[in-house]
Amino acid sequence: MAGPSIPSPPLDRRGFLQRIGRGGLGAALVAAPGGGFAAGQARSSQSLRGTLEARVAATGARGEARVWWSVDTDERVVGLTFDDGPHPDLTPQVLEILARYEVRASFFAIGALVEAHPELLAQVHEAGHEVGNHTYHHVSAERMDRDDVLATVERGADAVAEVLGDRPRWFRPVKGHVTGAVLRAAARVGHDLAIWSVSRGPRTSSDTDVDAVRDHLTTHHHEGAIVMLHDGVGRSALDPFGQSARLERRRATELAVLPEVIERWLADGYRLVTLSELVDQHHRPGRPPLDGSGGSAGDGRAAPAAGDAVATSLD
Repeated sequence: MAGPSIPSPPLDRRGFLQRIGRGGLGAALVAAPGGGFAAGQARSSQSLRGTLEARVAATGARGEARVWWSVDTDERVVGLTFDDGPHPDLTPQVLEILARYEVRASFFAIGALVEAHPELLAQVHEAGHEVGNHTYHHVSAERMDRDDVLATVERGADAVAEVLGDRPRWFRPVKGHVTGAVLRAAARVGHDLAIWSVSRGPRTSSDTDVDAVRDHLTTHHHEGAIVMLHDGVGRSALDPFGQSARLERRRATELAVLPEVIERWLADGYRLVTLSELVDQHHRPGRPPLDGSGGSAGDGRAAPAAGDAVATSLD
C-alpha cells in the first residue's frame, strides 16, 4: 500500500540543497523547472553524495545508480525525450512529426498505458526510437514507501518488456523526483536514470502560450542537453472521470511548437538522438562521474561541470 501523502512546502533550488545538506528529505536530485542546473547547482551536487550513500546504504541495497540530466560535450547534439505515453491521440502525432524530420527520440512510457496500448509502444520502437520506463502508474515516489517504489518501477519495466522483449535501459522518475528509494529501485531493476536540463519552460507561462514555449525551447537548448516534452497526459489518462483539461492544453501547445523548434535546432546544426546514443557516443569522459569512492565535498577536487553523470554508490 502506498504511504500517506504528506504535503510539503515548495522549495527553490537553494532551499532544496540546504535541506539535503542537513540530511533532511530523501530527494536526491530534482530537475530545475524550465531549465537545467547552472554550474553552481551542479557543483553543489557533490555535497549530495555522502548523504545519499548513508541513506541508501541503510536499506542494505547494493549496486550503483547513474543519474544524467545532460552530457558533457562540445558537439551540437540533443537528446529529445517524451514522457507519459503511449497515448492514442498524442503519440501518433509526435511520431509523425519526428518522421517528417527524420530524427529519433526517447519515449518514457507509463506501464499501465503500455498495457492498454501495446500497439502504440510497438510503433514507437519500430520507428527507431528508444523506449524507457516511467513507472507503472505515474505516482511520485514522495507519495510511496520504499517497497511500493520498487514495485512500480519493476512493473513498469516488465510492461515494456512484455511488448518489446527486454526491460529498458532508462528510467525517468515521476516529476523528476529522485529519492533514496528510487535509486535503490533503479539499481535493482538495472536502470540508468534520466532527468533533464531543458523543458517546455517556466510553469508561470500560460498553458497555451505558444510563443513562450517556442522561444524557451529555441533559446535554452545547449550541447548535450536532455530535453523533456510529452506525448501523454500523465496519470490523468488513467482517470475514469476523464483527462485533465489543463494538461491537454499544455500538450497541444507543445505539439504546436514542436515542428518549428526542431527546424530551428536543425538549422543551428544540432542533431537529435536517443539517450543511449547521447550518453554512449557523445559524452566527453574528461572528468569521471562521481562514484562515491574517496573524497568529499570541499576536499579540493575539481567540481563536475553541468552535464556530468552522477553515479551514486549503493554499497
